[in-house]
This record gives sequence, structure tokens and C-alpha cells, in this order.
Amino acid sequence: MRAKLFSKLTLIYVSLLALLCFAVDIAAERDLRQFDLNRQVQDALVSNVRLRILIIFLCVAALGAAALLLFSMRFSARVRKIQEFLTRMGAGEFRPMSVEGPHDDLTLLIESANATAERLGHTIRSLGSERDRSSAILRSMVEGVGVIDAREHLVFWNRAFADILNIAPDAGDGQPVIEVVRNTAVLKLIRAALKGEDALKGNITTGIVQLRMFAVTAAPVRATDAANSQIGEKPSGAVVVLHDVTELRRLERVRQDFVANVSHEFKTPLTAIQGFAETLLGGALEDHKNNRRFLEIIRDHAAQLARVTDDLLKLARIEAGKLEVQLGPVSVADVVDLCTETALLRAQRKGIVVEAEIPPDLPPVRADARLLREVLQNLLDNAVQYTPLGGKIEVHAEAGPCEVTVAVSDTGIGIPLADQERIFERFYRVDAARSREVGGTGLGLSIARHIVETLGGKISVESEVGRGSRFSFSIPKAA
Repeated sequence: MRAKLFSKLTLIYVSLLALLCFAVDIAAERDLRQFDLNRQVQDALVSNVRLRILIIFLCVAALGAAALLLFSMRFSARVRKIQEFLTRMGAGEFRPMSVEGPHDDLTLLIESANATAERLGHTIRSLGSERDRSSAILRSMVEGVGVIDAREHLVFWNRAFADILNIAPDAGDGQPVIEVVRNTAVLKLIRAALKGEDALKGNITTGIVQLRMFAVTAAPVRATDAANSQIGEKPSGAVVVLHDVTELRRLERVRQDFVANVSHEFKTPLTAIQGFAETLLGGALEDHKNNRRFLEIIRDHAAQLARVTDDLLKLARIEAGKLEVQLGPVSVADVVDLCTETALLRAQRKGIVVEAEIPPDLPPVRADARLLREVLQNLLDNAVQYTPLGGKIEVHAEAGPCEVTVAVSDTGIGIPLADQERIFERFYRVDAARSREVGGTGLGLSIARHIVETLGGKISVESEVGRGSRFSFSIPKAA
């Protein structure tokens, strides 16, 4: 640039100087021709003048060229600094440029560029900070969030979105969404949003063994036209949000099942009570052969209603945190001995063998003895109910680093894998007909779970259909 500028300036300067010398030469020759001198003298004078003009021309041209060279070097250096400054601005560095040299138009340009760089730097820092905050918020959300551009390329997604739709960890930004997202329902909503449709909602289910349900919401991203402040017709992209509703659906199902179950539990004995009471009032009261049996049936069903009501009230107190708990050191061996002795009376009628294996050095646990007996008694009663004739029930206890684990194993009918997650819900029965045949309120396992959790422990089940079940719970050791 400096060479081009210097060449152009020099060419212009020399041209003008040559024209000036040519004009001076013509004027001098014309003036000399006016004098009455012989031809040779006039030619000699003209040649002498031309030589002096040439020498002056060369000297002035050399001085002018030097001045032009110095000017072009300084000008080119300032222009090169501006060019480097603009290059740094393009790379994201907005450090202001120092103002040097005379206060000319180039200086005004530098000051204007510095002011522009300062405003751009502030704007870009604000946008970067806003982008980082938005990205951090979106990436930390438990809901899955994905952003798709107008070409159906996935340009952003958070970890939840990748986990839900099984997106490969090495998938890069900008890939076609059809190559990354394999769920047809989600793809359908995305394409509908990219066409401009609003209020797009759907539901998807993922998983095979453990199903997870998600509510899907897709919305178009519309760009605003700054010229006319109107919303563009075609969306510039779409946003997809996946919200996990598995727990919500489970709770809805539990609520529906609870209402249905508790209604059934009350309806059956109430129907029997009402029927036999009407029978007695209709004349059977004078029937001495059957009136006592009818009254005993009414009494048994009333007792069943009382047991269900008591268990429901107990669950309500536990969930409300109003259960009276007196924590202290409790001997697990004493609790096991007392509960197995009680269960043995019922087990012997079915020919079931009950065995207990308790280490002699088992440490005490921090619990409420009354509540701990209730948990173990519920598990043993449940095992006796669902173990066929001639079966076997075993009670084991072992100490861990911080807790003592008690397990009740049986050789009963077992529990299907799909039902094991719900076995601790209120009134939930794997075989409802058999459960009501053997009796019980259907609340024992739910009460046991709540009590164990209140005591700071955990309860779980392992079962195989046809081979039996193993219920175990752990209670923290006493300090």
C-alpha cells in the first residue's frame, strides 16, 4: 500500500513539476529571442537556461520525492495501525487504539473507531454474559430442552434432552434432527412447529422395563422484522421441551386406585352388614337357629371396617408427622423372638415352618420397640398368608457398618416384577381375590414402609414368581 501511494504521489508531483519547468522553458526562450543577438549566442543562452532549469527540476524533484516518501510512510503506518485495529475488532479484541500524529481527518477516523469499538465491546460482553446465563439455566434444567433451526438441524440441547431421547454423547451441534432424534412423535411436533403451528403438545413414553412418560411441548421461534416491526411468516426455528410426568401419572394412578380400593373395602362389609340387618328386621330375629349366626357375621364385618379405619388413621398420622415415636436402643433379637412366636401360631395351622437365625453379637438399633415389632409382624403375617401349605419362612438379621438389616424370606407364590414397585402402596394387591380370601386390610406393607422410613431406614423386596419373596429392612444402629 505504501509503495502504491508513494508511486502515485510521485507521479503526480513530477508531472506537475515537469509541466511547470516546460512552461518556464518556453517563457525563457521567448524572452531571449526578443533580444537582438546573433543566433549562436541565443542558442547558447537558451541551452544554459535549460540546463539550469533541469538542475533545479532534478533538485526540486528529489526533495519533493523525499518529502512525499516520508509523508507516505507516516500515512501508511497510521493506515496500517487502523487496519490492525479493525482486524483485532473482528477477532473480538476491543482495546482502543492510541491516537498519534496531527489532528486531521485520519485522527477523527481513529477516534470514531475507538468509540465504536468501546460500544461494540460493551454490547458483545453483555450479549455473552446473557448467553452464558441462559445456557447455564437451560443446561441445568431437569426438563429436556432442544433448539432446532429452520433447516431442521439440532443446534442446542441440554443433558436432560440427550438422556431422554438417547442422543449420543459425541453428537455435535448442527446435525440434522432426523439423524439424532429417533422418536417419530417428537419429530412430527418439530416439523409442525417449523411450519408455524402454535400450541403443539403431545406425550411420549420411553423405556422398556421401567417406563417413563413425558409431556412434549413444541413452539416456533419467530424473528421480528426491524424495518416494519412485523412478525415474519416463516419461523426461524423451533424449541422443544420435554417434561417428565412419570411421577405425576403414578400419583394419579395411585389416587384413583386408592379411591377405588377404599370404596371396595368399605362396600363389601357394609353391604353384608346392611343385608343381614335387613334380614333380621324382616323376621329372622325370631329365628333362633340363624339369628346368632347373622349377628356374628355383622360383628365380623364391623370389626373388619374398624381395622381398615384404624389402619387408615395410622397412615394419616404417619404421613402428617404426628406418629408418636420413642427412640432408644432396641434389641433386634428380642423383637424377632416375640414376633416369630406370634406368627408361629398361625403358621402351624398351615404346616409352615418358621425359623429365625439371629447372630448372638447383633448390636442394638435406634428405634421404637413397639413400631419395630409392628413392622416385623406385618412382614411375617404377609409371609404366612401367601405361603402355601408345607412352606417355609426364615428370618435373618445381620449387622452392617451403620445399620442392622432384618430379612423375612418365604417360599410363597412370589410377586411379578411389574408389581414389585407398587407392592408398598395402600390397598395394592397382586392377587386381589386371594388377598381378600385370606383376610387383611391391604395396608400392612404400606404401614411398614412408612414406619421404617420414619425410623430412618429403608425397606425393599426381592421376589420371583413361584419361588417366594424376600422382604428386608434396615434400621440405623444405636449410638
